[in-house]
Amino acid sequence: MPTLSQQYYRRNYSGESITHVEDSELKSVFVTPREFPYDFNARTAIVLGNGIGRTTPEVQLLLRQNNGRVAEGYKLTYACNAAHRDTAADYYILKNNIFFADIPLTNYNKMFVPNDMWFGYRDANLLPYVYHMDAGASAAYLACFDGAKKVFLFGFDGTDGVTSDNIYANTMGYDSPETIEDFNKFNMNLYMVMFRYSDTEFYRVRNQHSHDFYSSLKNLPNYHEVTVRDAVILGDF
Repeated sequence: MPTLSQQYYRRNYSGESITHVEDSELKSVFVTPREFPYDFNARTAIVLGNGIGRTTPEVQLLLRQNNGRVAEGYKLTYACNAAHRDTAADYYILKNNIFFADIPLTNYNKMFVPNDMWFGYRDANLLPYVYHMDAGASAAYLACFDGAKKVFLFGFDGTDGVTSDNIYANTMGYDSPETIEDFNKFNMNLYMVMFRYSDTEFYRVRNQHSHDFYSSLKNLPNYHEVTVRDAVILGDF
């Protein structure tokens, strides 16, 4: 598996070259990024997984309060895949082109995609440098890339080994809850992001829908499991 070999930041990112095959010929394209905000004064980010844990009333209240904040207290919000259908966020990480079926072109500027998808959706944004991780870990990485020093993870519920409950289960792009995905792979990707960005604090917000994660995560000094109440205090929600 490829690794996240160093810390990358938007503040010194001017773009990158990626390659693809066109007409049986290998070609290289330099992708120049759009200008986006980074290094906010608050430097706190929200990352939304698609577990049902983020649908609880108390989590939804926090998200609505953040959406209503003015610039200084506002937390950039990152969401994954089908969240674009019904969840307000600043940026969305898409790992399957099926999700573009119902995204208007005017919203492509909020979408980040890996290099193998970018050639088909050039009005979207290239996910910088790191392409192999799942959408949730990629969203956490993008928050760090933008300079966040506190990252709050909502809806990162994991599995009980019987079902993999997801807000969008049985909709386009998703299997049934009984289809158990490889959460060890997801947890390893998160571990890699947290290990590399050791100067960022990560808070996984747990509730009654949350299950245990990869035990090695708990060995990282910058990984914390907290309640919604804890998050309110730690993140100044």
